[in-house]
Amino acid sequence: MGLHVALALVLAALALAGATAPAAADVRIIIGGGPRHAHPPGHHPTRFITGRPAVVWPQPVYVAPRRCQAPGYWTRQWIPQTQIYYVWAPGRYDSDALWVEGHYEPRAHQTGYWQPLWVHARWVDC
Repeated sequence: MGLHVALALVLAALALAGATAPAAADVRIIIGGGPRHAHPPGHHPTRFITGRPAVVWPQPVYVAPRRCQAPGYWTRQWIPQTQIYYVWAPGRYDSDALWVEGHYEPRAHQTGYWQPLWVHARWVDC
């Protein structure tokens, strides 16, 4: 597997370097190099001189969940209301045995009503 990758990288480097067909034909690719042997005196080992190095940038992969549109619908919403009204409180004796004259006292009445409400369409994960 590694040899195949190395071969592919060399071929990609040649293609990126803009080598022409005759120039590429002079290139010999040696994988594994064969058996090692000593070089005679005065003989230099073969050196591979390459052009520009091949630079391979990984391409980004964007992963996003699938989106679906949920349709709009009608619902109800409770609207609370408080109403204040006054009631007559007749005269009486309080806890200290003192007379309290009759008077009007405020009272609160909690009420409300249901109001129709449209919920707009929205995007959700499928």
